[in-house]
Amino acid sequence: MDFSMRKIFCVALFAALASGCGRKSTGEDAFAKGIAYYKEDKFNKAIPCFEQALASMQTNALALNFLGVCRLKEGETAAGLSNLQDAVKFDPNYLPAHYNLALAQLEQGQAGDAVVNLRQVAQGGSAPADVHYQLGLAYMRVSAWGQAEEAFKRHLQSNPSSADTLNCLGIVAARKREFPQSKHYFEQAIAADPKFATTYLNLASLENHQLAQKKEALAYYEKYLDLLPKSQPREDVRLAMVQINQELAAATKTSVRTTELPAKPAKPPESPAPPIAEVAPTPKPAAPPPEVVPPKPVVLAPTPSVAAPAVSLPAPPPAPVKKVRTPIAVKALKPGDRAKATAYYNEGVKYPPNQSAAAIAAYTKAIAADPTFAKAYYNLGIIYGNTGQIEQAMENYERALIANPNYADAHCNYGLLLQQQGYIDDAIAHYQIFLRLDPNSPSAYGIRHWLDQNH
Repeated sequence: MDFSMRKIFCVALFAALASGCGRKSTGEDAFAKGIAYYKEDKFNKAIPCFEQALASMQTNALALNFLGVCRLKEGETAAGLSNLQDAVKFDPNYLPAHYNLALAQLEQGQAGDAVVNLRQVAQGGSAPADVHYQLGLAYMRVSAWGQAEEAFKRHLQSNPSSADTLNCLGIVAARKREFPQSKHYFEQAIAADPKFATTYLNLASLENHQLAQKKEALAYYEKYLDLLPKSQPREDVRLAMVQINQELAAATKTSVRTTELPAKPAKPPESPAPPIAEVAPTPKPAAPPPEVVPPKPVVLAPTPSVAAPAVSLPAPPPAPVKKVRTPIAVKALKPGDRAKATAYYNEGVKYPPNQSAAAIAAYTKAIAADPTFAKAYYNLGIIYGNTGQIEQAMENYERALIANPNYADAHCNYGLLLQQQGYIDDAIAHYQIFLRLDPNSPSAYGIRHWLDQNH
């Protein structure tokens, strides 16, 4: 976090020095010494100076901000986060503390909390240049693909040649199953930075698993290994290349037979894309975990992508008194007219967030046509949750899970609301089901981190 923190702290430092006049107090002397140590990267010496400044001065968001960052630099994560949170509480309009807190939260897997702080920074008058990039990363971590795309495009407006941002947009498009657009973004990223190895790997995975262009995939895998011959996933990449060569060889043998064989649909490769270790986001744009999602069966065709899930992961620690929620009692749901319900559902998906009433009406009609339509309940849960109607949101997630007990995203979002409302044991149960159903979700890391602390 060195680059952006240093930049934002310089702004704060000028403000602090400009406000000082006359003879300095003990607290001001200590603060000045802390700043000097901070500028020399002597964070362990800066910490007691800022502590002394806070002891003799009135609570100061600027000093808390510096103290928090110094502690983070020294590996005192819990104390550093606490100092930054205190700075935000003391001065809710002090954007440097919001920004630094958000970056720390991203590194700790608290992407939902980071979203809240980054959104406030982005709305400020002097936001850091990379705030929308960081906001896009946070949205990706909670699977809010539409919001992530919007944030990355905002960053791209002022940084049109940012290979990192183009790579992220390629990942987002792949998650939305917009594979040609995903390929376009990856190609743009390579044009912007021909040595950006991560993008070659992402493009290879896309060509191999989604577009079934084996020769192109092989070329991109080779380019990736040329750039990073000692990378961690190199053995998985080589295994994928061996499989592609075997498939190409088999196809060549089949093509020279004298007896013409009937055409068969292409069979997707059985081996998954090479696993890539997640790269923690830093203020200097860094590639997020390369990931291209294997195709899933399309239930509704043509159906636009479902609205993004809630984005408040993880919540604060549980309240001392445990609450237990009693789910709604619903009789067995009977299937209805799915074609009619799909038409209403697709209508609801098209409405933007500011037309939630129209979307609710469309999803309600979809449910009336087919009471087993789990996705319609799920999207209603999202809308009600985003508009603060928590009880209605929870009931719709419950109905979605009655209609489809293996609906992973519904378990995730319902768990989030349960967690926020203090139903900790219930939240844990749904999180565990979610991780069993979708263990490789981008949200899985943050949820596991929260479970480790609360279970």
